[in-house]
Amino acid sequence: MKKILREYAKLCQTEGVSLIEIESRRRHYALHFEKGFVIAPASPSSQRAHREVRAHIRRLHK
Repeated sequence: MKKILREYAKLCQTEGVSLIEIESRRRHYALHFEKGFVIAPASPSSQRAHREVRAHIRRLHK
């Protein structure tokens, strides 16, 4: 498993949400949850990208 996929799985576990699957979409990943999905970059260029994915996950599960 790629490092970025492990990081996304750990992020979801930290936020307390269950990740169903991670689907590859060329340069992005779709993180699927029970309530929907979030698109995340395949190679985040900064910590800001990581924080934005976390924010999208939080908003989806609000």
